[in-house]
Amino acid sequence: MEKALYIVLGGIIMLFFTALVHPFSKRLEVMSRRLYRIKPISVHVERDPSVVWAGFPNWIGTAVWLPALPAMAPPEDPTDWHSWAQSNNGTDAAVTFLRVTITCRESTPVVVNPPKIRRNFLPVGNPPKGVIAVAPTGGASVTPRRIQVNLDMGSANWIDDNGRPAESLSLSLEPGESEQFFIFADASVGRYEWHMDLALIVDGKREILRIDDGGKRFITHGVDGLIDHFWIDDQWKTRDLI
Repeated sequence: MEKALYIVLGGIIMLFFTALVHPFSKRLEVMSRRLYRIKPISVHVERDPSVVWAGFPNWIGTAVWLPALPAMAPPEDPTDWHSWAQSNNGTDAAVTFLRVTITCRESTPVVVNPPKIRRNFLPVGNPPKGVIAVAPTGGASVTPRRIQVNLDMGSANWIDDNGRPAESLSLSLEPGESEQFFIFADASVGRYEWHMDLALIVDGKREILRIDDGGKRFITHGVDGLIDHFWIDDQWKTRDLI
């Protein structure tokens, strides 16, 4: 009986000590992070479509701009077309896909506001030079939660997973937890060189995160005025020949 009483009293003392010390230790952790300039969150932006769409069905629509059609066959997987286009001096066409992962190092509220788009319009010739290569895919459309960027207008808005306009993303994560969302950047006309400044509110303080292509600006080509080509039956075909 006496031993059980000591165990209960020990547990009560431990709980009291933990409640007393935890706020202090938490504050000390925050101060040490600030002292060593360790940010409370980390942000990773994935550029490679084969990683962006990992885990999704293989029917994501893909289009790329090329200066001319290569003689060799394109990759079988549409998510590999981005790297294939780059190796042939091409770029994304119609849309550039990105996936953002935010990971918290401490319990910190985070608000992700729509970004400021920084874009330049590049000359494309008259008529526009090059061709559009399209990976023929099928299946239901994929509409994840995302920031929808219109490069023609220079606008950006949050869209929920039902395709409807949404408020800015608010997060409340525990240490080690992550949250992901997508960025779709669309272009219809011309050719854009661009990056974005993503505005975050972290623990009540504003932070601006530059999102670019590994230190360079993204390039996304519009499709208006260009002819679509599809790789079907081991050859390139235009829409009217399919």
